[in-house]
Amino acid sequence: MRALAFLLTIAGAFAVGGAFGLSHAPRRLAQQQPAGESTSPPAPNVEASARPSAQPNAKTATPVPLYRFIYVPTPSPIVTPFPGPRAPKIFEVDLSDQTLVTPADLRVRVLTSPDVSTVIARAWGYELAIPRVEQGTFAAQYTVPQAPAFLIGRSFDVDFVASVPDGRNSTVTLQLGLK
Repeated sequence: MRALAFLLTIAGAFAVGGAFGLSHAPRRLAQQQPAGESTSPPAPNVEASARPSAQPNAKTATPVPLYRFIYVPTPSPIVTPFPGPRAPKIFEVDLSDQTLVTPADLRVRVLTSPDVSTVIARAWGYELAIPRVEQGTFAAQYTVPQAPAFLIGRSFDVDFVASVPDGRNSTVTLQLGLK
């Protein structure tokens, strides 16, 4: 009975708009994301002043990183079934956090080889397409809906699957938490 309630809850979440519910267009996210990630804060503006100020400068806010969980898969010692220069590869999976908060926003970005045409996230038998924003980059922002109490505090596996047009694919599995 518990398993049935679980499946109905997940099915309802996907029926309403996907497990995470698409909230922003992928183009908008691509425009928000800087082309090159930098760990140094931007240089402050310097204004010439005739006399020094007696008040201390207000602390500047440190920008919050878009992706706090960055996963870079290590090469597998097992021979891949489709080796070669045109084989699909996932180089990096970036998430706003490894533990998803419900309800809250989730940002996801997957960096792939240039030949990859589609990327999906798969969990609990459901699939969610991650839109392509440019060659080798798939990104979107989703809203995690309110989850039932029995799912809070648990972790689950999410498969990120990158596919090329001829059907070959590459999969990276991450374990994510829910709170």
